[in-house]
Amino acid sequence: MKAQDSAIRLVVNADGFGADAAITRGTLRAHREGIVTSTSVIGNCADPEAIRVQLNPNPALGIGVHLTLTGGAPIARPSSVRSLLGPDEQFPTDVRDVFLSWAKAAPRADEIEREFDAQVGRLRDAGLAIDHLNTCHHVGFLPVVGRAVEAVARRYAIAGVRTAVERPTLAWFTEIQRSLTTAALSGLAWFNRRQMGILRHGPTTWGYFERGRLDEIRILEILARLGPGIHELICAPRESDDPLDRGELAALLSPRVREGLARRGIELCPWADLF
Repeated sequence: MKAQDSAIRLVVNADGFGADAAITRGTLRAHREGIVTSTSVIGNCADPEAIRVQLNPNPALGIGVHLTLTGGAPIARPSSVRSLLGPDEQFPTDVRDVFLSWAKAAPRADEIEREFDAQVGRLRDAGLAIDHLNTCHHVGFLPVVGRAVEAVARRYAIAGVRTAVERPTLAWFTEIQRSLTTAALSGLAWFNRRQMGILRHGPTTWGYFERGRLDEIRILEILARLGPGIHELICAPRESDDPLDRGELAALLSPRVREGLARRGIELCPWADLF
């Protein structure tokens, strides 16, 4: 990774591009008018060509793959990833089913890697320049999934892999159950980093605890805590008619957030600029 010791660099990554129209619109607006520098395309998105057409006019927006084991159909042949699917040959709709399956040691490591390989390969074949990988619902916290992500990243020479180890903020003390979950998953992510060695560690990651609820105050608090080095802020901006959907997008467009970045001298960048 390349970064001066005293510099603070920040990737603002919008997860789930292509998952639905509201996220796609919100991500593009938050990039054009706000602070989003990067996005992750859902691995089994329905139409990679349409995704390419939407992203092409935004060359400064970094592109990753949001690898998924939940929701929809696999990209690999169903018969080759049977341990990941239900009787209907679809991924489970609830991420808790993935964690339960992992607890029973049901998913096969080779099948997870095969499916992730198929997701990345299809998007690359569609013409997307991929600079990082992460996982939907952060199932990359699980060691068997993390190893598959790492193997696929090496195969395709993708430098960036998110292994989210999140540091506590004041907000953690307001929701103990969510805090304990975040801490436990961060512990698994730390283990994954140990397994990966020093080749590729993602930046310090923020926003998992606040997922879907980032607002101006939470972003400003996170910015105030950033130390020298490289960081990632995870977000999922949505542009829809529902007022509850628009809060995160409004925060990413906020002039106060821009002022906070400038005041601390924080440099915004995509994942590709970190390596």
